[in-house]
Amino acid sequence: MNRKIIVPILFLFNIMIFSQSDKEVLLLYKNVIEKSDSLLAVGKIAQIDSKKVLSDAKLADKEYPVKYFEKSMEYFRNHQYNESGFLFYLGKMRTEDLNNLGQEHYTTGSEYDTLLEEGLFIYLAVDADNYAKVLKMTQDYYENNDYTYISKTKGYKKLKDPKNYSQMIKALQEDKGKIQAELNAEREEMKKRITPYFQMLKE
Repeated sequence: MNRKIIVPILFLFNIMIFSQSDKEVLLLYKNVIEKSDSLLAVGKIAQIDSKKVLSDAKLADKEYPVKYFEKSMEYFRNHQYNESGFLFYLGKMRTEDLNNLGQEHYTTGSEYDTLLEEGLFIYLAVDADNYAKVLKMTQDYYENNDYTYISKTKGYKKLKDPKNYSQMIKALQEDKGKIQAELNAEREEMKKRITPYFQMLKE
């Protein structure tokens, strides 16, 4: 498996140094690790409030891309990681649409991007089927719903496969045993790098 397809960023735990002011961020990482392990154990890793998150997507479609990431972060803080992932990946796709107009170059910025990208990977990596399911739900929504914030703008054109998520879905669905093993290894490496810092939460 091409790990660049499944893990689309270079994770920062190997260079990240946490301080007392980072306790909130550490708690978010701790929560996602514990929640994903717990839900996997009881077979509920794929649970998602589809009705609510699709309603939130419709509202975000009327606004600037940051709205997707703000709502994604709300879900993330509330331990609803599949919902968070859906809005995060949809926001990435909508950002590509906006930037494709050529009028600006919007980026999510470090406030959301690093924490959500890494945190959501920790959750989704425990189950390749669920990872593919969330990405497929995002892709299906994108294909069937225009970005109404810019859809009436001259030059608007929905991209065929922004962020190449179809490749990620295909990779997750093929040779599942090998792929899950690689996802598990990457996730364990991330956990190994960050869990020593959890001691700060007790201080």
